[in-house]
Amino acid sequence: MGGKFRFLHCADLHIGSAFTGLSRRIPALDRTLSRTPFLAWHNTVETALREKVDFLLIAGDCFDRSAPSLQGRLEFKKGLEKLHDAQIPVLVCSGNHDPWPQAWSESVRVPENVIFFHPGNVKLHSVCKAGEIVATVGGIGHGSLNVLDNLAVQTGEALRGAPGLHIACVHANLCGDLHAAPASAAELLALPVDYWALGHVHSRRIIHEKPYVVYSGCTQGKDIHEPGVQGCYVVDCDGFGGIEMTFHPTSVLEFQTFEVNTAPCSNLDEMLRKTVEAVTEYKKENTLLFRLKLTGVSTLDSELRFCNIEELRDMVQNAVELSCPGAYLEEIIILTRTPLPPETTLVQAAELEAAEKEISEEKILESVYEEMRTVFRELPVIRKERFEELRKEGSALLAELLTTQRAKK
Repeated sequence: MGGKFRFLHCADLHIGSAFTGLSRRIPALDRTLSRTPFLAWHNTVETALREKVDFLLIAGDCFDRSAPSLQGRLEFKKGLEKLHDAQIPVLVCSGNHDPWPQAWSESVRVPENVIFFHPGNVKLHSVCKAGEIVATVGGIGHGSLNVLDNLAVQTGEALRGAPGLHIACVHANLCGDLHAAPASAAELLALPVDYWALGHVHSRRIIHEKPYVVYSGCTQGKDIHEPGVQGCYVVDCDGFGGIEMTFHPTSVLEFQTFEVNTAPCSNLDEMLRKTVEAVTEYKKENTLLFRLKLTGVSTLDSELRFCNIEELRDMVQNAVELSCPGAYLEEIIILTRTPLPPETTLVQAAELEAAEKEISEEKILESVYEEMRTVFRELPVIRKERFEELRKEGSALLAELLTTQRAKK
């Protein structure tokens, strides 16, 4: 088919991303947070240089918004210039967060090694080694925040009959969002593409192999709902259609949630010890920003619920810092419950089953909360992800009560 080659697939750099509110709540992280997306991008560039890739693909959302900051654009350009000096082409398609031309002002010119996939029509780029075309990369970008067209199918169709391995670079959504170039995995698999380099979904996923349908994920998590190590893929092609992928970490800040069961704890010192153990067991080299969920039927319930939450935060942070420098507490969520006296009459099992079914229905919690906000206007807006957590927590509690009820019979 052709010669061997290697490329790097990344997406969703979101340079300029703002970690809203975290700097204010955790002043010690202020400078780290402001530099985090830049450092992740530079780690991506260093990976490309170290692994001696033949080209680099960015599948959309280099920037976090359609009017990126000047600093963000200059930091991005620095990385591109390093790649230019190493003679590594960079193939970029715009995403829904950085549509072309809005996010790509000519006041900061990119070097000549950048090949841009504009909106409108699919562009094909030939990758040559030793005078032979070893691959054809097809791509098309977003021109606005809400793209309803199936850009992936357009790209795959354009690659029919092209020489070499077929690679598609698209910022597209296979997960049901109708406003971000929607497509389905079945549509992609029916097209003559060997490797789909996708962006938009922030968690890395290999949706299919042979042909490969791949989300590289983001290079740096943006919040607690993007936990763990983030990075990019280096992809080796053997010249005979064989593909091998290797994940390379790029993130410098990790998010994680730890759940500590306080049921066995008779005092706060024991709760702190369990928390420190959980963080220490996980902590890697990166800075860690963690959320703590305190759970369990516990004698500490009333103490935890009625204490000053800022005092509790400081107590946990100070305990963690001693054993695990570089770990910072983002939030404490108290989900403990007071033990029920033995003589307590529990709710009937049928009522618990009905409540569990109702709480698991999507939009029930949202609608109830919105009604509450019409009366109590000081209630804050709750993110969609938090409602999902509440649904799981509520269902788990009801299931636990139901099990207890049946065990008493």
